[in-house]
Amino acid sequence: MSSVYHIIDNFISEKDSQDLITFFDKNDHLCSDSEERHRHRNLHYDLIKDKKIKDLLDYYCLKNIIFIDHIFKAKTKLWNKMRLCRWKKGDSMALHIDKNIDYYYSSLLYLNDEYEGGELLFNTEVMKMKKFSCIIFESDIHIHGVKKILKHKRYTIPSWYQKINE
Repeated sequence: MSSVYHIIDNFISEKDSQDLITFFDKNDHLCSDSEERHRHRNLHYDLIKDKKIKDLLDYYCLKNIIFIDHIFKAKTKLWNKMRLCRWKKGDSMALHIDKNIDYYYSSLLYLNDEYEGGELLFNTEVMKMKKFSCIIFESDIHIHGVKKILKHKRYTIPSWYQKINE
């Protein structure tokens, strides 16, 4: 299993996805980030007080670890708590590499696909990800970004994983 990226369809249930989207929309006043350009779209784990939502994020974190460890033959743990992201019309992200000495793997979990634009730019590909899917890849070698959202909202959960030294 060695390719540039790995997509897992139906990674998250429809109900869980809808619960996370509904929670975000009702609690978007909690959005914050250390970077101004992300502040309006990131709902960080530590600001979430709802146990059910935190349990869902924890569950999908563990599920990600199982897939990452299996696919990349690694032993990993979450680098930083998961966050919910809502991308509104006009939002985009320039091409970049998730370069950090503290983590090795990146994951993007897609909660919906009822939006226009917002495609994932991945190396030389333009990808419209299906709702409920997850893409995982090695962080420091793959250029990726997000095309401009043209209509509606795009909901994702990004996360990053460290190797555990054995």
